[in-house]
Amino acid sequence: MYIGGTDALGLHHLAFFILDAIYADARRGACRDFTLEVGAEGAVSVFSTGRFAPPAELAEVARGLGMGQRTPLGPEWGPGSMLRDLGWGMQMPVSLALSSRYEVDTWDGARQWHLSGVDGSSSGEPREVQPAEPLPVTADSGIRIRLIPDATIFKVTTFDAELLTRRCRELTFLVPGLRARFTDHRTGQSTLLHYAGGVAERLLELTADVPCLHPEPLAFDVQWEGFRVRCALQWCEAGGSLWSYANTVRTRRDGAHVDGVFQALQETLSALSGEPVPSFSREMLEGGLRAIVAADGAEERMTFAGPTKDLLAIEGLAQAVAGQLRPALVETLRGHPLTRWLVAHGRVRPRPAVVTRPRSRD
Repeated sequence: MYIGGTDALGLHHLAFFILDAIYADARRGACRDFTLEVGAEGAVSVFSTGRFAPPAELAEVARGLGMGQRTPLGPEWGPGSMLRDLGWGMQMPVSLALSSRYEVDTWDGARQWHLSGVDGSSSGEPREVQPAEPLPVTADSGIRIRLIPDATIFKVTTFDAELLTRRCRELTFLVPGLRARFTDHRTGQSTLLHYAGGVAERLLELTADVPCLHPEPLAFDVQWEGFRVRCALQWCEAGGSLWSYANTVRTRRDGAHVDGVFQALQETLSALSGEPVPSFSREMLEGGLRAIVAADGAEERMTFAGPTKDLLAIEGLAQAVAGQLRPALVETLRGHPLTRWLVAHGRVRPRPAVVTRPRSRD
């Protein structure tokens, strides 16, 4: 139910679940670095800075007693506890449960604790490691999860380096400044990923070899009731692609956050040209547009339309994004060399007149 299958996609969710937990920490400012490694023997290892799990709490997480439990958590688990976190408290235990072997290490300063498990079950209580190993990345605290997928469950047990690299890259541009290193010990290749400029820097990278109508993407950042929407827009001479995200989910049918961006754009062109808003078509404005629009917020507030997560459907978000983005767009596009082209390019095309000839009475 959680991973969606035992094929290659299900296998990769073992790593994706832990990366989602890291993303949640990073967007709160609690994590600045993480590493993802694939071992020569097929194991996957993830390390994240900033997160420490007290031994008793770590033991409970490994037993699956986090957010997946129907019973309320006890008062000893504070608001920052892993057990209260969707990623660490529910998704990480799923990854451990589907492993033939796993090891979890957590550091607090110079102290380290270790927990191991076989066939999805812990082999005992966490024990302190003495002397402690150095943290994989310089930090005050951190956690490392190393696991080997259970070959009796998964049809495929070989991790795809390209798929894992792409996921690490997404996390780093969705959280500006987050640093990641992906290492594949099967090939010896190692990649450092870091986008200080977030979605705008990633879009500039994606359009580096494409003829564009303006050299730098138009980048904006708006917030509303705990949600944050970042967008980067760049019009090119041909083609068009829009990448839409809700936290780490790629919403392939876009959603309310994207609707808000186009609403703001249509209203901006109306204000600058003096023409009515309906004069401008979203379909026309999408022509030649390369864009990234990313919404982030508390996981439990991310509402989607239908049984899949292809379409973000948070009530009021589109109107809020449009209202906050419009003044910034007006200021940016007033006098911008792109504006005249956008006004002409975005206009609704009149439909060809249909000429009807009278029928002959003969």
